[in-house]
Amino acid sequence: MKYITIVGYEDSKGSKKIDTFTAQVNPASISVKYGVGYGGQEDPQDGSIIPQKIYSGCKTQTISFELILDGTGVLPDNVDAKGSVKEQIGLFKKTCYYFVGSKHETPYVEISLNKESLFKYDKQAFLARIDTFDVTYSLFSSEGEPLRAKINATFGGTMDPQTEANLKDEQSPDLTHMITVRAGDTLPMLCKKVYGDRQMHHEVARVNNLISFRYIKPGTELIFPPIK
Repeated sequence: MKYITIVGYEDSKGSKKIDTFTAQVNPASISVKYGVGYGGQEDPQDGSIIPQKIYSGCKTQTISFELILDGTGVLPDNVDAKGSVKEQIGLFKKTCYYFVGSKHETPYVEISLNKESLFKYDKQAFLARIDTFDVTYSLFSSEGEPLRAKINATFGGTMDPQTEANLKDEQSPDLTHMITVRAGDTLPMLCKKVYGDRQMHHEVARVNNLISFRYIKPGTELIFPPIK
């Protein structure tokens, strides 16, 4: 059986790992909230019967769940969830809450269940950050050490600009595009894809300071400026 795993990172690209927290047992339930934002007037004054909803962007996807921590031996052993209740709470805080001094912010996290990310847009996985959490202690030892606790946590998704740009893949010619040349690509062919006009290759070659548009080395990044 696989358990919820939270991996903390120092940056939005997940390039430097902080630590990993693994749940002792999986939550009884996981709440996932989605939302879409719309512009325009909610209370129009122009006599409209129904206000027009104008898309302005997706709201942050949020996920909430409850984690049970137990140090009495009642719960089945999970070799990945090590330490006392106090130590597990400390690891949770280190993984997703404590300030990262080198970055001047709190961690980014990857949350997965059975090796599948809980934060996805279509098939694209992305990271999250802690929004709120509370710890409730319900049992203590005679020495005052916590033996049982619950963590109720809510995380909000976050996506770095490059991942979002790749996912959106906006095709409108009035936007600036950055395209990496692949083997077999030609400038006229790429101009046809972006602008619908192969003849735009002269302008694109000029913007990118290309000596020749007939052969462009694969891996070269080209700017396709917006056209009106």
